[in-house]
Amino acid sequence: MIKSFYMDKGWGVLQQTKEGGESLHYLFEREEGRIVYPFIKRPAGKVDNVQYYDIVTPRGQGGIWLEHIQEGKEKVLIQEFSQVFGDYCAQEKIVAEYIRFSPWLKQAHWFEDEYDLSYFGEVYCIDLRMDFFKDAFSSGLRQQIRRAIKNNVIIRFTDDPDFIDEFLKLYQRTADQHQFGDYYQLDKAFLQRYLDFYPDKVLFAVALLDEKVISAALLLLGEDIVHYHFAATDPAYKSIQPNSLLIYEAASYAEAYGKRLFDLGSAKAGSSLEQYKKQFTAKSKSYPFYRGTKIRNADIYESLVEQAGGSYKDYFPAYRK
Repeated sequence: MIKSFYMDKGWGVLQQTKEGGESLHYLFEREEGRIVYPFIKRPAGKVDNVQYYDIVTPRGQGGIWLEHIQEGKEKVLIQEFSQVFGDYCAQEKIVAEYIRFSPWLKQAHWFEDEYDLSYFGEVYCIDLRMDFFKDAFSSGLRQQIRRAIKNNVIIRFTDDPDFIDEFLKLYQRTADQHQFGDYYQLDKAFLQRYLDFYPDKVLFAVALLDEKVISAALLLLGEDIVHYHFAATDPAYKSIQPNSLLIYEAASYAEAYGKRLFDLGSAKAGSSLEQYKKQFTAKSKSYPFYRGTKIRNADIYESLVEQAGGSYKDYFPAYRK
């Protein structure tokens, strides 16, 4: 089993404020195996003066997952889980579920009888067990990296909390340029929590030109995977490709510490970001990413949609935006 950072039990606690709810960890164990389900329980609204909730897996692709499973017993275990968890949802007044499945565990298909699954694109990863510069990177990407080196861009790593302010200045430019929604906005207190929760597992990779920060990324150092979690580049310096060099050096750092994959995340199909990420994995790996949804109480769900003024297209639950 490939373990990502998002499977850590403390991850939900870190994300609960941003997700607007309470982090919970549900464990279902039987002879056939066990199911681990970390989620955030969020207030969904009131119907007839009764408070209802929905649940979502925390930021990233942690999802629900199976452990120590007897071969061939996956769907039997999931079916029993769904019945028991359905009773839990009724008791806790949980109306709907939204799951971001782990692309690395490749378990989403086992849940297809109990959840509505939707393919959400590929997660692009550099395989650190190969000579990725030579065998995975495209020739164009290798040229970009050499261009950054030729222009005297250097990469440093730091876990100094004082760097948060510098990172946020850079990130906010990117957020403004691309009109990020509230969920993708960052503040100092939120990033400080990352360093407080995981003092040995969170690191900034920084690209500098003449000691000026021109690109940076926050990395999560998981057991098997290093995640390229938040990142930003000064648009004035994009032509010299500091971000390409930063990713290469960060992947090399992860390789030196024995990690298996460097996760670049996903991107909208057909977007320039997707094309950029594909350059790093031309002969390497991408992982299909699925999301799962389930309505546990249809009547209350519809009442909440009506209260919201109708469904919000492409959102789940449909009463959220």
